[in-house]
Amino acid sequence: ILSITQNKKRKNLKEFLLGKSKDVKYIIVMKYFKLREFICNCGCGKNKINRTFVRILSAARENSKNKDGTDIPFIITSGYRCEKHPESIKYTKRNPNNTSEHTKGLAADILVKNSRERAVILGALMTAGFSRFGIGHNFLHVDLADEDEKPQGVVWTY
Repeated sequence: ILSITQNKKRKNLKEFLLGKSKDVKYIIVMKYFKLREFICNCGCGKNKINRTFVRILSAARENSKNKDGTDIPFIITSGYRCEKHPESIKYTKRNPNNTSEHTKGLAADILVKNSRERAVILGALMTAGFSRFGIGHNFLHVDLADEDEKPQGVVWTY
């Protein structure tokens, strides 16, 4: 699902995919996503998206297919958000003792065009192991919040 471009041995690729590599010089090349999709869209240009999150999201995308086998893409409308992003500020005001998963690089909002697409994408996300979802009119929020910090197995609406 993910590969790296660097003059390293296959062992390092395996370590990277398993999240064991400490080398931050890796350049991630993804089959379904581009890193720029996860950049904070406030204009700061920061991108601290978590590689485990993207790996699981990529696994979900692999299974996002219509009944006829055609792919349903994941179009990321919001990935990482810095602390100065307007949505991060709103979230902090509403939840002063809590941090948005977007600011931790552990969340994304995915564009959905209709209810069928929403159902397929939601099913693919569940199959991949996600258990926290927000449902908006034209997007799905998914995150990997820590079990000790936020409830799991939840769905909410916006």
